[in-house]
Amino acid sequence: MPVRIRLRPYHPTFIVAHYGGGIPQESRARAGFESIQRKIRENPLEEIEIEIVRGHDDACESCKFRRESETGSIWGKRHTCTSAEDPHMVAEVERINNKVFGLLGLDYGSVVNLGTLVFRLSEKIPVLDDNMLGGLDKQEAYRKGLAELLARREQETGRTGK
Repeated sequence: MPVRIRLRPYHPTFIVAHYGGGIPQESRARAGFESIQRKIRENPLEEIEIEIVRGHDDACESCKFRRESETGSIWGKRHTCTSAEDPHMVAEVERINNKVFGLLGLDYGSVVNLGTLVFRLSEKIPVLDDNMLGGLDKQEAYRKGLAELLARREQETGRTGK
């Protein structure tokens, strides 16, 4: 039975870096990322479906800056957060989402299994050259996460390519 993880377009690089190096204590969405990591560690990669969403995702579920809002926000109904209220941040999120879509061939509503997504990330986004993707300070953890997840994928499926 598939396990669904809902992610914003720029969060896959973070979950790979967290897989390779842990979740920073100061992460604003630590509990959400911990829940995602549990799902990744407890299930075969081919059974994990990543759904790309525009609004609040599974990482945002327990973000310390998310709060209820009758009017909602750009990220979705019934909730808002500090990032939704900052026009510069909204523009940055849109910019990086468009970059990720162009590189990975995805769009809102796309569903891809995690093994395939990790392979695409390794080919199309090998370097976290943008802070919205994690930045160079997460590069080593990201590299390690990619290597571990690709090895796990190969072990689980025998597949080394797409």
